[in-house]
Amino acid sequence: QLPCVCCLQTSDSLFQCVFFFFLNLVWFFLHQQNKGLVQKSVSPQTSLNDSLEGEVREFLTDESQLHTFDDLTKVNPVTPTTVLKCLQARYSAKLFYTQAGCTLVALNPFQHLPDLYSLDMMKLYHCAPQPQEFKPHIFIVAEEAYRSIREQLEPLNQSLVVSGESGAGKTWTSRCLMKYYATVAASSSGLKSQSTVERIERRVLDSNPIMEAFG
Repeated sequence: QLPCVCCLQTSDSLFQCVFFFFLNLVWFFLHQQNKGLVQKSVSPQTSLNDSLEGEVREFLTDESQLHTFDDLTKVNPVTPTTVLKCLQARYSAKLFYTQAGCTLVALNPFQHLPDLYSLDMMKLYHCAPQPQEFKPHIFIVAEEAYRSIREQLEPLNQSLVVSGESGAGKTWTSRCLMKYYATVAASSSGLKSQSTVERIERRVLDSNPIMEAFG
């Protein structure tokens, strides 16, 4: 099991609650199923199960292409086996971010990757006309929320939900988001002084203990 973080950007708090309730329900079922606590009923439609297993085997035949699935909605068929195999392949290829529709799945690399979160990388996603055309990244989620506030006639409040198990990297992901906003806000305000940028960034990051207090 790969430690991962799920990030969702939305302006609808009701949708947010329903989505994560459904997501947690699915993960609970899969977890119980893996433990053998959910009893599978014997169904006469064994041919359908055999057909699905055949599709899974066919999909996994060419393992060299599994890392190319940067969006899990493109996986066919969608099963726990195919999804995890794709994530494992992308992890091995040092591709730690994968889209799952409107959700971003982030795998904990357990290593220091300064270039992945550098200032140049922030500028790349912030200045791009279509950030979605680049590889999946936490900065895409951040930029979409930022543009939803800045570029609309009537700005909408935005929420970024960071969810995951202990040790999956929620704190690090939250810090990356706050650092991104501090850097972008400073640049958009025309603040060229590095000390000014660092001061704004420090104020934002200092709010992290307050956010941690709320889980």
